[in-house]
Amino acid sequence: MAPSDDDDDLKRAIAMSLAEASSPIANVAKLASDDEDEEMRHAIALSLQDSNADPGTLEATVSHPPEYAFAEASQQNKRTQCRTENASSTSASSKPSGLFGLDRKAMEEERLARLGKRKRSASPERPSKLITKTPGVSNADEKSRTSCNGPNLKYPKGTVKRTWAFKHPRTDDIKIEEVLQASTVNIAVLSAFQWEDNWLFDKMTPEITKQIWIMSAKGEDVQSKMRREAVACGIPNFKQHFPPMNGQIMNMHSKLMLLFHKDYLRIVIPTANMIAVDWGETNKDPRTGESWQPAVMENTVFLIDLPRRPDGKPAEEAETAFGKELVYFLTSQELGRNVLEGLLKHNFSETKHLRFVHSIGGNHSGKDPNRHRTGLPGLALGIHELGLDQVKTLEIDYAASSLGALKEPFLKQIYLAACGISPLSEDKAPADFLDRFRIYFPTKETVVNSTGGARCGGIITLARAHYDSPGFPKQCMRDYVSTRKGVLSHNKLLLARGRKNDGKPFAWAYIGSANISESAWGAPKILKNGKESLNIRNWECGVIVPVPDEALEKVKLADDEVPPMSVFEGTVEVPFQYPGEKYEGREPWFSKG
Repeated sequence: MAPSDDDDDLKRAIAMSLAEASSPIANVAKLASDDEDEEMRHAIALSLQDSNADPGTLEATVSHPPEYAFAEASQQNKRTQCRTENASSTSASSKPSGLFGLDRKAMEEERLARLGKRKRSASPERPSKLITKTPGVSNADEKSRTSCNGPNLKYPKGTVKRTWAFKHPRTDDIKIEEVLQASTVNIAVLSAFQWEDNWLFDKMTPEITKQIWIMSAKGEDVQSKMRREAVACGIPNFKQHFPPMNGQIMNMHSKLMLLFHKDYLRIVIPTANMIAVDWGETNKDPRTGESWQPAVMENTVFLIDLPRRPDGKPAEEAETAFGKELVYFLTSQELGRNVLEGLLKHNFSETKHLRFVHSIGGNHSGKDPNRHRTGLPGLALGIHELGLDQVKTLEIDYAASSLGALKEPFLKQIYLAACGISPLSEDKAPADFLDRFRIYFPTKETVVNSTGGARCGGIITLARAHYDSPGFPKQCMRDYVSTRKGVLSHNKLLLARGRKNDGKPFAWAYIGSANISESAWGAPKILKNGKESLNIRNWECGVIVPVPDEALEKVKLADDEVPPMSVFEGTVEVPFQYPGEKYEGREPWFSKG
């Protein structure tokens, strides 16, 4: 977005908000984590204690839960600062604060007045009647989005893209603007763990697009406060939704976009949150309005465009397992009927080669007839239904940005699920399965020497106590080094390659929000009474994308060989160097200890 004179006003409003807010360090204990609660709280606290930034130089400080910021363009002091704020912080000021603590209403009115835009009082139930042109989008671009003969579906069978990274050469990547297609999207249902509202509203203004944000907030008090703040902002066409967070459910961590256009639906499953840094952007120099620092973080995105059903009426159910599991997941999140009906007005037939997988927060006991549809059992079911089971040999390369208290039994359950076998099955994983399981996680050296430096490692979490505990599978660890120099990763990618019992090679990728932890996937157990139990602490979602047979047929393999990592070319751009260096005396990046 081109720099404008509203940047200074925005910075002043932010600086005032920061000055008036209560200490974020005092509130940090209230925050939920990106995956492991205690670890993340500690990382946030360290980041806050280490930061001495002048609030007046920071760009957007809007978050719930924690986020990053990057500032100080001085060539003599090129250090990146990562900081966080608590959405439930209270202001000492008597004037109303807007969404996440900012006086959003006043700021937005001033911005719209400067841009010559006219606010409307149109009903939020009829977003298609709003303006369908976004400032900064040319007529040629507008025409390229649609066709008089029907929807112009750019990704009718689905694709996987790497997120764009500022000041790095473009590959098969994608920008947030190219994902959102803001010029023609009428309704956007967005799910994420972290948010920057001003950044997102600049990309897709609520005056034009009705937005429903699926957010993480545990406790009715926190949810009520966030709702009040949103109402105080007076944002048109905007609604928050909080999935059930009762009991041991700690985080709504899933990343998902449902982008409703006139003639088609775009489904997006990213590993990224709704914050600028996750999409390859960096802060602007407050003096020049220009970015100076290359991107510091990267992610991966799955997209598919589905045409509207000819009769325009919702089907009784989706045609494919992908669609059925998506509807089941959103129903479990208690999303409104209108969104679900909107989904079913689209044709899911081109998703038959894919599988939507999820983790539904809560306890799934033996009495739950759907307990096999979610978490690790759901992953196993998806692999089985795609015909990727009956495995003789399997190699797993899993890149994650957060690791829990890993133990061999849990990795064995992931391995079995990736073979299409129930994690509680009596089938045994091969004795050397840990040698076939590589976990890509950065070393301390890699984080410190990255473009953003150690201050940008706060979201990459592993506790020293976990790593040093007996049984942690250190032999599986590999250094995550991006193929883009200096970029850190927020990816959650499971890449599987193998041979079936009949000798046929196969490969598939999981792209989603689930890190390697029991919180994300659940750890199925057999209770003393003989019943199954599956407890999941996070809401997560992702997609299984098989490598096409034609790509596998091009690979020449010996009898006992599995396809090489290069087999993913054309399906997933592998963003890290492989097979990855073993730690060999080095230690991982620790968020605690």
